[in-house]
Amino acid sequence: MIKNYLTTALRFLKRNKLFAGINIMGLSLALAASFVILLYVINELSYNTSFKNRKQIYRVLNYNADVKVMDEGAPYVLTRHLKDDFPQVKYVAPTHFVTEFSVKMDQEYIPVDWVVGTNSDIFNVFDINVHGQQANILDEPNSIILSKELAQKLFPDKDPIGQELIAQIDKKDEVLEVKGVFDNFPVNSTFQADCFINVKWTLQQINSRIKERDAETDWRSMYWQTWLLLDKNNSGGSLDEQFRSLEKEVFSDDEKYEFSLQNLSDVYFGSQDINSGLPQGNLKNIRIFSAIALLVILIAALNYIILSTAVSTGRLKEIGIRKTNGAGAKSIRRQLLNESLILSILVLPVALFLAWMGKPYAEDLFQTKLLILRSNIVIYVSVYVSLTLLIGLVSGLYTASYLSKLNVISILNNSVRTGKRKTRVRSALIVAQLVIFCIFVSSTLIIYSQYKYALEKDPGYYNEDVLFVDMGWNSQSSKAFINSIKAYPDVLAAGGAIDALPMTSFFAYPMEFPGDKSQKVPIELLAVDYNFLEAMGIQVIKGRSFELGDDENAYILNENAVNELGLTDPVGKKIDVVDGTIVGVVRNFNLHSFHSKIPPLIMIASDDFAQQVAVHYKTGTLESVMPLIKSEWQKIVPNEPMNYKTMDEFLKEVYAEEKNLSVIVSVSAFFALLIASFGLFGLTLFIMKSQTKEIGIKKVCGSSGQGIVLSFLSQNFIMVIVATLLSVPPTIFVMNKWLSNFAFKTNISWWVFLITFVFAAIVALSTVLFHSYRASRINPVEALRYE
Repeated sequence: MIKNYLTTALRFLKRNKLFAGINIMGLSLALAASFVILLYVINELSYNTSFKNRKQIYRVLNYNADVKVMDEGAPYVLTRHLKDDFPQVKYVAPTHFVTEFSVKMDQEYIPVDWVVGTNSDIFNVFDINVHGQQANILDEPNSIILSKELAQKLFPDKDPIGQELIAQIDKKDEVLEVKGVFDNFPVNSTFQADCFINVKWTLQQINSRIKERDAETDWRSMYWQTWLLLDKNNSGGSLDEQFRSLEKEVFSDDEKYEFSLQNLSDVYFGSQDINSGLPQGNLKNIRIFSAIALLVILIAALNYIILSTAVSTGRLKEIGIRKTNGAGAKSIRRQLLNESLILSILVLPVALFLAWMGKPYAEDLFQTKLLILRSNIVIYVSVYVSLTLLIGLVSGLYTASYLSKLNVISILNNSVRTGKRKTRVRSALIVAQLVIFCIFVSSTLIIYSQYKYALEKDPGYYNEDVLFVDMGWNSQSSKAFINSIKAYPDVLAAGGAIDALPMTSFFAYPMEFPGDKSQKVPIELLAVDYNFLEAMGIQVIKGRSFELGDDENAYILNENAVNELGLTDPVGKKIDVVDGTIVGVVRNFNLHSFHSKIPPLIMIASDDFAQQVAVHYKTGTLESVMPLIKSEWQKIVPNEPMNYKTMDEFLKEVYAEEKNLSVIVSVSAFFALLIASFGLFGLTLFIMKSQTKEIGIKKVCGSSGQGIVLSFLSQNFIMVIVATLLSVPPTIFVMNKWLSNFAFKTNISWWVFLITFVFAAIVALSTVLFHSYRASRINPVEALRYE
């Protein structure tokens, strides 16, 4: 039976080469684009699925009610209480990344990035496959467990277990013994590590930098990611009451800390409001990209139906003869559906090839590697094959239902009505395609407008002619570096801060409300040097800027901080940040990107910790200034390369997601345009052929060639108008939802839809112009002989 269906389908495709070619191209492009998008979506949705016990793994979160911030940090001392007082908890592993860690290899020190200080429970919380000693593997202080990749790099020709290596921790050499080797973490794992070392090294590192308290026993030293494995019969919510009791025991009434748990399955997509250093996914983008893939597929399906209904008259005699010989409507419907499925299956290899060819370009758009993950192979195959069969089924459903219901006598007498009703259906499908295309084009223009708005709107400081130099771990050299480059005439000003503007991180401080210590106002802190305001062009509107030597405990507030604290005359007032005094007020500026509102802000001055140096240079002098700045860097930090970004480059990084989304939607619009144009082109050609005699009669009756062309163009022009109008409400709805992610946003202007209409009209009319022009020049005598 399958062989018969295949033979019949191929015979029909051979007779209708145009139909076959256009459908194969349309389906191939649609499936290829959808396959690439779905590869990204599947990989994102599969994060953390590699852990068998992921539903029992939780991490501890800390909510600071004073500053309304949720943080992944927890105190180290909490680990002991979770082990001793929480019977639902099977294993607890506090983790903290160790910085400035390198391993000696061939007389050179190789830096290792993902070094985790923790305890032996980590291998029970995460079901990590370890080769070597199993129980209490990290209990000895000088233990180290390497990943397979790192072990092969350090010990290429021998078994690493039991070997000693020299590691440099905080610039001190330490001898560590390799106790085991673990399998590399999959790339779609939130938790990553190159090696594990004993927790004592992390405690030492933290205590050396924060000397006023002991990180091992202090409940306020919340520097640890704490992972735990719960008993199968318990969930994270079962610990809430115990957490509340513990908080009352260890914190004073003024300290509003609340612990809670987050399941590992929620970490990747559910951490947008959590101060976390882990990689994060974006469900909003997943929904957008999935919708794009489905819309492209829908256009291809509509394209198939349009062309199928157009050429279906060529099958009427075949269906009539089959019905005469006893074939039922169900049998004919099944045959036509199977032919549609066969066509989609034939397209599948072509689509996979095109998807593979387009994958490198898609990686640039998505800003990530689109890897074929072995653990997801079954999902890829299931989704791709199901999608291909679905599009074949949906595409052939209308045509099969229509043709299978036709009356035998009407077919054989050639009296089947194929006029207005069928034309209306095809017109409606073409309008549906154009609506999707218009939505893509309008959305692209709106997204790009928001991107340009973010780059060009005045943020309250210089957004051009500024260079940021990353001092990294050389922040103590920032003062000398700034003083050296300020001497050049093309450098207008230079100043340092803890971060570049707009900041991508935040630090909130609970400040007491003046006159009412029970109220606390969450205010962000920004540490700057004495020249940063001048270098960035931040405007002081009351009081003065910072002055070197006199402002050790001086603070500058922004307008929002003054309002939140209820200060009427702030200059000279004392505030509770180390008994400081307000010396000035600056005009509000965008501390963060335009996604966020302007927060209340306090700036603190010092000149010995700047991690980012802002250099304001004369317009057009960057090429001449850069060599001078680099030469000063080499004098002060001779052994490290200089990392820098212009303000333009930094802003483009901050808003890269918006730019990439604009490009992805515009590429999708191109595919929608291409597929719709294929269908419109093929349909127009078919209509011209089917109306050849009608056109000949019109010419005999005096119609001009220009009039015939205009009649075809007017029909398509009306469809473009209808499609543009229908696309406006869904575009406005979807784009308003998207723009709601920005505190500062552009307006949706009328010209967006005007440009969309003009573009759609040009595409649609130019597609049918060629065939309509050829039809208008046909010889009436030849036309009347046609058919």
